[in-house]
Amino acid sequence: MKQRTYSIGEAARLCGISVRKLRFYSDEGLLPPADRTASGYRVFTDSELVRLELIRCLRDAGLGLDAIREVLCQELSLAEALKLRLEALEAEIAAQRRVAAALRAALRSPQLTEADLRRFWSMTQLSRVERRNVVERFFERVSDGININQEWVRQMVEATVPELPDAPTPEQCDAWIELAALLSDPSFIANMRANAGDVWDREVIDMKACQEASDAIVLRANQAIEQGLEPSSAQANELARDWLEISARLMNQKPDAGFRNWMRTKYVRHDARANRYWELVAIMRGQSPDTSPNREWVWIQAAMRHHLAA
Repeated sequence: MKQRTYSIGEAARLCGISVRKLRFYSDEGLLPPADRTASGYRVFTDSELVRLELIRCLRDAGLGLDAIREVLCQELSLAEALKLRLEALEAEIAAQRRVAAALRAALRSPQLTEADLRRFWSMTQLSRVERRNVVERFFERVSDGININQEWVRQMVEATVPELPDAPTPEQCDAWIELAALLSDPSFIANMRANAGDVWDREVIDMKACQEASDAIVLRANQAIEQGLEPSSAQANELARDWLEISARLMNQKPDAGFRNWMRTKYVRHDARANRYWELVAIMRGQSPDTSPNREWVWIQAAMRHHLAA
């Protein structure tokens, strides 16, 4: 059966594109005419119109002319072409999200400077290896000159290296920017150094015992929270008293008045940014900021302050 023929104007009108664009596709070899008139005008049939619809779909999907040509010549399957375009599009979206995160962070700065914008921008571009280096540098500065167990340092780095997915959410990008700023904050580093020196000078030597004791106290705190108990409750006071005695034993100390006063000072001077650190790590992992054990340690700290104030 002979196919109906169309002039270039008719074909363009039926497909909803301009004559200029149809002529461009034809000149590029994507849509050769079925024939030409005696005067040299292009003639198209239904087959070319079907081919033109495919070209339009691929162009709308963002494929370049070379990729479309390979599909039409069957050098590249349609599925392969779309997969390549999807991968490129997802990378573009991820990049745009990082740009948006940098802009949001910059706009939060009360007195924005060009240096601020460059810093926020660079933070969103770091690879996982580079993010790990930021964390390692923080712990190096905190532990420099302090007799800290290096296995503990390694565990802390492994536990807290920010993990961002290939397509991070705006919240995850924002969390990384905030965390990077926190890890480079001189006052935060100084506070963490003072705390580390204070604790490690007391010779905490059994890391396994420390971890087991921490896990046990977090479990008790979790149960108390689930029961709706406040950090000022009698049960919280009992937990705080037990944690005080456990802490003294782990540090080879006696839970006497001197140790109690030392612990009171530590909890009163506790830097809330240390809690925020773990909240940001949780957000970057796609979790709630108050995910366990973050929520439990905030509760334990409040219970200790209440107990030690008595």
